[in-house]
Amino acid sequence: MSENAKTITFVVVGLLAIVVGLATRPSSADLDVETLVGENLTKHFDSPEEAKRLRIVRFDEDTATLREFEVAEQEGLWTIPSKSGYPADAARQMAEAATSLMDRKILDVASHSAGDHEEYGVIDPLSPKLEPGQKGVGTRVTMSDVHNEPLADLIVGKAVKDAEGQRYVREAGRDIVYVIEFDRSKLSTSFEDWIEKDLLKLNSWDLQQVDIKDYSAELVPVMTRDGKFGVQPTWDPRAEMTLAYNDTEGKWNAVKLRKFDPKAGEQGDYVEFSLAEDEELNDKSLNDLKSALDDLQIVDVVRKPQGLSEDLKAGEDFMNNREALQDLMSKGFTPAATAEGAADEIISSDGEVIATMKNGTEYVLRFGNLTNMAGEEQEKEQATEAAAADSAASKAKDSDVNRYLFVMARFNEGVVKQPELQQLPELPAKGEATTPDTSESKDQAATEAKEEPAQSPQASSEGQDGDKKEGEPAPDAPAPEGEPSTDEAKAGQEAEAEQDAEKKDQAGAADNPEKDKELENVIVERQRIEQENQRQLETYQATLQKGRETVKELNLRFGDWYFVVDDQVFRKIRLSREGVIKKKEQPKPETEGASPEGASGTSTPAAIPGLPQIPGANQ
Repeated sequence: MSENAKTITFVVVGLLAIVVGLATRPSSADLDVETLVGENLTKHFDSPEEAKRLRIVRFDEDTATLREFEVAEQEGLWTIPSKSGYPADAARQMAEAATSLMDRKILDVASHSAGDHEEYGVIDPLSPKLEPGQKGVGTRVTMSDVHNEPLADLIVGKAVKDAEGQRYVREAGRDIVYVIEFDRSKLSTSFEDWIEKDLLKLNSWDLQQVDIKDYSAELVPVMTRDGKFGVQPTWDPRAEMTLAYNDTEGKWNAVKLRKFDPKAGEQGDYVEFSLAEDEELNDKSLNDLKSALDDLQIVDVVRKPQGLSEDLKAGEDFMNNREALQDLMSKGFTPAATAEGAADEIISSDGEVIATMKNGTEYVLRFGNLTNMAGEEQEKEQATEAAAADSAASKAKDSDVNRYLFVMARFNEGVVKQPELQQLPELPAKGEATTPDTSESKDQAATEAKEEPAQSPQASSEGQDGDKKEGEPAPDAPAPEGEPSTDEAKAGQEAEAEQDAEKKDQAGAADNPEKDKELENVIVERQRIEQENQRQLETYQATLQKGRETVKELNLRFGDWYFVVDDQVFRKIRLSREGVIKKKEQPKPETEGASPEGASGTSTPAAIPGLPQIPGANQ
């Protein structure tokens, strides 16, 4: 082939390649908009009931670390895997989150190029190429079904300027960037939004008693007997106060007050004390305590180390687990040997409070160290969005300081009020009334009648030695001819006796209708009281059973966790002696020149020296 032919061939092939390229090139943005606008971006997601798992991943630009939140249904129970499987109260929230992802219509196509992802804030946070300071990283939201197959897998980016409620998004694994309406608030990563925040789930009106143990404890380094360094707890005991609440009067009463006296005994001990004449209980602070127990909310949770029982005792295995001990002590809880030398008790750095309810449930609250742990990712997100939307609406919390808390429940049967059973009224004495059913009276009269003829007139004339008198027939001898036999005579006498008894009953019923009515009323009243007593006993037993079940359910929630609570709420609950007791307020002095008590309101003019007294001024 000549050189010209070769050249022509190359040109033709090049032109054909250009034509093929033009024919197969991607559609223009305008064409994409026309084709895609109005389509459902999450068309494979049909029903909220399909959603069984939600995973939200964010990227922290400062530390180049990921922050993940996940909630999932497992064996019919919702849990938060990203919080070590803490139980979630997620049915409603999951439905709202699923609805926010369903039926997302494409409003516009912003870009086809991966190079624009940073501009629109849709870089995948799970990309392995991210570095500290990386900009434009989005939030990846994945909603999956029961088989963990994605129903929706989106990377949510920046808000669209001047378009309220619209955001840039793209599907994971694809470059094209869309604009859709999207309510990000329904996809909260706030731990508090997915749980039952009410920690104790109590009603403050059911509070019966509180025991406040005001002490502090800390670990100090010591030299052990074998010459090694160790730590041991040191105590600062101050007071123990038991206070009862009377909801009928709305008043607090001191049951037992003790303060620590370092001079008592060899090493100091608690001694009882009473309120001084100028002291009284501080009802305001105690009422605040009662309300704070009701308001105690979970800020965060941390799974506690294995080996602690429900009653917060440390077993031998736990005491030999150095890692578990360090974890415990870092939260402000310390094992301390009991007086019996048995399993070690867990004491806390900032005292204890025991709240006893009317149904016998006792909450034991032990307060540990301070912490600033509090859902950092949601606080950061809320602060950013609030600043962009309305800085005035985003006010800092009163307190960003929180505290670790150990809580357990136990049942105290002794505090459940026992029923006051009524005494049964006594039945009227015999002879005072006739029973409505006269069959018993008839039987008694018949019996008496049978006993009367048991001794014949002849027998009554027998001697003391029991010998039969002359002329008396033998007991077994036949009766004289024409006279009834002994058995026949007895039968006749019994019949007559029954007839007499029946006549007496009829006469008694006719003569004593009021007494019959009285007995009937007494029987009815006894039945009513018996039924009421039985009802009260059943209610009492049901209360005990419910209390035991409540304690069991609570400990299932409490057993595996340290809880994080607001430190300000803690300060309202674990009161010191100075917070429980206050000085009585002194009566206000009367205002000078005020009218005496009982006056009509017009003050009496003072007498002017040297002038006669006004008549009637002192009357």
